[in-house]
Amino acid sequence: MIGKLSVVYGNQSISLENITTLAVLGDNGVGKTAFLERIALVNDDNISVILNVKGSFSYEKFSVNIDGEEKRCERASAERVLSRFGLNWVPLEGQTYICEGNIRYKISIVYPYTFQKPIHNEHYGLPVRPNDEVMKFNEMIKGFVDGDGIVIPFYSYIATTFYSYYGYLDFTYQSGDNVTYLDNLGRGVSNSVKLLWLIYRYKPEILLIDDIESLGLSPKRLKMLLKWFTEYIRENKLKALLFTTNSDVYVHLAEVDENAKFLLLQKDNHIVMDREEVLNGRGVE
Repeated sequence: MIGKLSVVYGNQSISLENITTLAVLGDNGVGKTAFLERIALVNDDNISVILNVKGSFSYEKFSVNIDGEEKRCERASAERVLSRFGLNWVPLEGQTYICEGNIRYKISIVYPYTFQKPIHNEHYGLPVRPNDEVMKFNEMIKGFVDGDGIVIPFYSYIATTFYSYYGYLDFTYQSGDNVTYLDNLGRGVSNSVKLLWLIYRYKPEILLIDDIESLGLSPKRLKMLLKWFTEYIRENKLKALLFTTNSDVYVHLAEVDENAKFLLLQKDNHIVMDREEVLNGRGVE
């Protein structure tokens, strides 16, 4: 749990307390993604993550305070440009990061719509013996993949932008002597596993998910995932989950986490709601 979160930018000064899960709501263009990205930018490691997805970003004069520790930024910006060296066009990154202060928590931001179906390397369908790490991961994702098979992450030399950054491109699913690519089990299953692998592999303390609908999960599976997060936080393996949404996902969250909070962003205002207020329909419609 985050005891206190405060984000100040422009005309907004947003303060929330006792956060386990937070759904960020609002119309298109009110700044839901920007709210998450400002929080993510207290860790400069997230500059590359955001840049890989967006190509450029620029935020000025904002501050983030988490549990009494503050990061104040005059400017955080980056832009990717192409420069020609020999016969190849090479992406270059120009960034400005004028920030003071320190927040001890490891924060990761994820954009599920970047979980594109990879370009598979040739695979001969031969089962492999999973190591201890793979088995621990499969124990963690139990219930997200139907059947008794094993999900195997593996390296590839062909990478999308997202997996170039995170290191693993592809996953197979093997049941007995049968091996197939994880993507063949369905987009929602594949995306859930990819998200949970990032959590397992990089162990963030605060996880930010932009546009959670883009995971492509059925309502039942999405509710299951939110319940899993609630239990994962209760076990102190994650401090908090914050995500943006454009749909009624927030209702599923209210149903599975009695401590959930909801932030409705408006053009020059915001409303903070708890579970009971959301279930009673306050301010959401």
